[in-house]
Amino acid sequence: ELTVRIRAVMANRLWRAGWLGYVALQLGVLAIPVARIPGYELSTALGLITAIIGGAFGVAFGRQESMRAVTAPVRQAVFATLGAVVMLLVPSLLTLLVGIALTLMTPCSPFDAIAFFPVTVVPDVLVVAALGVWIGLRFRGWWQFVLSWFGVVLASAIHTSWPIVFGPQVSAWNHLAGFLPGPLYDEELHLPAALLWFRLGSLLLAAFAVFGAARTAGDLSLLTSRGRAIALLFFALLEMLGPTLGFRMSDHALAAILGGKTESEHIVLMHPRGLTPKEVARVMGDLEFRFGQISEFVGGAPPGKVTVWWYRSAEQKQQLVGAAHTQFAKPWRREIHVNDSGFPHPVVKHELAHALLAPLGARPCGVTARILGLSPHVGVIEGMAVAADNPIDDLSLQEWAAAMKKQSMLPDVRTLLEPQGFYSAPASRAYTTAGAFLRWLQESRGAEKLRDLYRDGDFARVYGVELPVLVGEWETFLDGVKLEPEAVNQAFARFRRGSLFDRPCAREVAKLSAEVGRLSAEDGPAALEVLSRCEALQPEEPGHTLTRAATLRRMGKDEEARALLEKLAERVKEAPSSWADAALALVDLAIARGDDVTAQTLLEQLIEKRISPSMDRTARVRLRSLQASGAVKTAMVRYFSTDSDAVQVHWLELARAEQPQDAWVAYLLGRRLHQREAFAEALKVLEVTLADVTMPESIRRETIRLMLESAYGAGACEQVTQLAETAKSISGPFGARARDWVDRCTLSGPPLRR
Repeated sequence: ELTVRIRAVMANRLWRAGWLGYVALQLGVLAIPVARIPGYELSTALGLITAIIGGAFGVAFGRQESMRAVTAPVRQAVFATLGAVVMLLVPSLLTLLVGIALTLMTPCSPFDAIAFFPVTVVPDVLVVAALGVWIGLRFRGWWQFVLSWFGVVLASAIHTSWPIVFGPQVSAWNHLAGFLPGPLYDEELHLPAALLWFRLGSLLLAAFAVFGAARTAGDLSLLTSRGRAIALLFFALLEMLGPTLGFRMSDHALAAILGGKTESEHIVLMHPRGLTPKEVARVMGDLEFRFGQISEFVGGAPPGKVTVWWYRSAEQKQQLVGAAHTQFAKPWRREIHVNDSGFPHPVVKHELAHALLAPLGARPCGVTARILGLSPHVGVIEGMAVAADNPIDDLSLQEWAAAMKKQSMLPDVRTLLEPQGFYSAPASRAYTTAGAFLRWLQESRGAEKLRDLYRDGDFARVYGVELPVLVGEWETFLDGVKLEPEAVNQAFARFRRGSLFDRPCAREVAKLSAEVGRLSAEDGPAALEVLSRCEALQPEEPGHTLTRAATLRRMGKDEEARALLEKLAERVKEAPSSWADAALALVDLAIARGDDVTAQTLLEQLIEKRISPSMDRTARVRLRSLQASGAVKTAMVRYFSTDSDAVQVHWLELARAEQPQDAWVAYLLGRRLHQREAFAEALKVLEVTLADVTMPESIRRETIRLMLESAYGAGACEQVTQLAETAKSISGPFGARARDWVDRCTLSGPPLRR
């Protein structure tokens, strides 16, 4: 019966031509490089095509069935649905097989993420086929078919987007097209358990449609009625349990799961109930401070509060709303979602900027957009948030951009700031470049014009000249930015990693790397075997070699590790940051075998190359440890060992008792005390280091940073101000970092209500 039905549909010249076009469209997905490897991207693309136009083939089988004599409606509905399933699934399977064949010609595994196909595409096909057959049986006119399927797709889109637009979640779950785990910056993707529950709902929806088709064909039996009712009942039950099962989330359910709520004048903080009052107070202080800074940038905060959803971990956020390691904002709801990433939070200012910039953006979403506010201009949206954040780092935004330009790593801003051009560059480079350019526009053309730009991203309208002209001026400006050699090296180290879609087998390597991390401490040989696969896929990536050497050391194979690292150092000698990582590992090995001469030579080379302030600090401290003696030497060597924090502090305190004015010991001990949040003690110890004017600049700068944070933590705001004055003599953004702590101290936050 199935063959007969398929032949009858294919006998129609129009349907045959349409099906061949459908096959070509599915195979055309393989023209997209990232979709050639069978996995998430390929499965999602096939599911989207099926959702949009696949229903037409279900309609064809349903229409054909409506012209037959009805003898067994349930049987006919089932076979019509199966016929449509075959018609829809064969092109997808063909595309999958071609993708496997293409992948076999590369180092990547075609089977690493193939499980996404049966869980994504097959349920999509079943639902689309069943709904199409039902529509084909129910209606007669072509316009009715088109409108009905359009209604199905529209209803499905509304059902999917409702909790995203009007709720907290960012992951998308669609019965016709699969799922989206959130922004695809997370490289390691897994099939979540929630997806299996969701797909059970898809199968129930398909069963409901089949029973509905049978009833439309004339089956009024109790079996059909009960089958349809049971399928609908269990489908509705799964949807109701969505927040518990992990594929739906509402404000009420999320608030109940997190359990904690604290309000201030401008912020509503929704946080895990396990946060202590001290932790909550610190988070609220940080949020209020950043709120004030962004309000000043945008020209005043809009009325109302910003809701901050605060998650214990990336895993918790992924499970509840999606987007594991990616923080996100919903400007139209004036809310942000962030992981707990320490204090001060590294990205909360960026996300708050999105929320506070919403009144300047286009309706309905409150972001830069065109075409009735429905076509977002991502480059301006994200660039504006970076410009408003103006992150205080080792380098300023303009210095990072200028260093990228010297390394030929700067993305073309002309493309980057086109409406959909933001994703043409690796994320780290794209965000920094867009932010640096827009920050330059603010400083050179004024904040008012930049705020006006946020509505639609039309540079010609706002500035009277086309974007390429402005970019040319900015690039000329970058050529005049003075850079120290280590700044260029830092840019290479920070931005050398290409886009997820540029790196070979990126998702497979991310998965394997996570597995290595789990295995390395317990099963060295197994970790090395997995690493061999990573090295085969990305032979130029030095990180894999460094991981192999570290694993070999844990296995007691120091000589093998040394030979490996020496080869790596030779291979990457023209890439200073990569060479430095290899050199430090070789220093560890040299010290372990008592070869202080080799270790000293490598450390002196590290200092001479001026790779970065952090690398300079590490090299100088290690070099000092080689030159020290007695308890000081022991404490400094143990600082870089695998000893626990408590053991390291114990040895440092012994060394300080022996040499109370040793600035190097004071620096290391103060650092550990700062990490323990023993701020008053850290301040007292670090004063010894600051008083020693012979200490290298990189150490003095870090000492001041630690003291600023410790003084703030200890409530010593007068000392914060004094330290900020000392920091004025240090070039670069360091002075701005110091002023940031002064501003925190002068901010008088409102009382908190629990």
